[in-house]
Amino acid sequence: MMHRFLAAAAAGLLALPVYALSTDRDQPIEVHADQFNGDEVHQTAIYTGNVTVDQGSMNLRGARLELRITPKGYRRITVTGAPARFKQKRDPDPKRPNVDEWAHAEALTIIYDEETDTVTLQQRAKISRTENGLQKDMTQGEKIVYDMRFARSSVDGGVVNGKKQRVTTIIAPRNNSKNAPKRSGAELSSSPALSSGH
Repeated sequence: MMHRFLAAAAAGLLALPVYALSTDRDQPIEVHADQFNGDEVHQTAIYTGNVTVDQGSMNLRGARLELRITPKGYRRITVTGAPARFKQKRDPDPKRPNVDEWAHAEALTIIYDEETDTVTLQQRAKISRTENGLQKDMTQGEKIVYDMRFARSSVDGGVVNGKKQRVTTIIAPRNNSKNAPKRSGAELSSSPALSSGH
C-alpha cells in the first residue's frame, strides 16, 4: 500500500514542470533529502533538508517538499526554500541547432495544483529563459501564476514592507532581424529592462 502511495507521490512530481524536454518523462525520478515522512492515512509525503528532485534534465531544489493528495484524489505539491529553484532543458528547435535553451524558476514557495493545473510562485518570484547560458527573457514579481491548461500567466508585484512593488519584464531582442515582420508606426526603443527602478 505504501509503495502505491510513493508511486503516486513520484507521479505528482512529474507534473510540476511548465517547460519540458519531452524525453525527460521517460527518465527515472530521483528524490534526495535529509529526511522523508510518508503518511498514507493523511495522504502526505514530506521531504525535508536539502531536497533535490532530478528527472532527466529537470532539477528541483528546496529546503522542504510536501505532497498532499486531496480528498478528490488530486495532487498538490509545495516546495519551499530560500529560494526554491527549478530548471529544465527545453526541446531543441530544429531551426536553431546550436542553441541550448533552459527554463528557470525560483521563489520562496513553488506550488503545483493538479486540480487547477496551475503552478504558483510566491514571494520573490522569477521565471527566466537562457540560451547557451545567457539570460534572454525574464519576468519577476511577488507572485507569478501559470495556468498550464490554457497557457496563461499573471504576475503581481505585490506589497513588500508596506510598499507596492512593480512587475519587471526583460525581453531579448530578436537575433535575426531579416526574419522579423515589417512594422509601420512607432517602435519600442531597446532597453535593458522594462521596469521602474527597484
